[in-house]
Amino acid sequence: MTAPGRLQAEKRDAITRAARIVFGRDGYARAAIDAIATEAGVSTRTLYKHFASKDVLFASVLEASATQVADGFLALLRDVPGAGSADDVPRELRAVGHALVRQAIDHPEHFAMVRQILAESTHFPEPVITAWQEAGPRRVEREVARRLVALDERGLLALPAVDRAVLHFLALTTIEASPRPMKPAGHLGPERTEEAVTAAVEVFLTGYTVSPCRSDPSTTR
Repeated sequence: MTAPGRLQAEKRDAITRAARIVFGRDGYARAAIDAIATEAGVSTRTLYKHFASKDVLFASVLEASATQVADGFLALLRDVPGAGSADDVPRELRAVGHALVRQAIDHPEHFAMVRQILAESTHFPEPVITAWQEAGPRRVEREVARRLVALDERGLLALPAVDRAVLHFLALTTIEASPRPMKPAGHLGPERTEEAVTAAVEVFLTGYTVSPCRSDPSTTR
């Protein structure tokens, strides 16, 4: 027999998963509590026992989902060592690029929800958007920045502006593999994804390669 506490936790998890699916499919404005309850296999009364309102449910699901995505990204890079020489830089950057691409492949429902958010962003309170950004996207961006800065400090990259370099890296490595109409996440397949990430890293390095005068990390900047 399932313990009451565990049963409640299972129901809350079911509601969270269902809400992610329905918000991603219908958007926030059109998502109905009845539809989320049906998807979760619970009554609306049970849903409201766990989440006081649609707003509370949305904010909770979005933050938890973003946390899960960022955790997965960081886990993929946990055992990827920092480059020790110029020859190692492409390998490290390709690993980061692949981890970025994997986010949408591993968490399609989350990114479906994010696409809806972007379309309806004016409807959400600023604290909800901030909590989402801090739980997920900014953690990912900080890890990318940390690795790029470490390469810069070792004289293996030249970064005039870190924030801009991070944006360039994110855009280059994910653009080809990004979901688009009639083409879901993972549409490139492993081989073409490898080609896309490798090409993106090559382009990035063309713009952020170390000039001869900066080949020595001790050179004055």
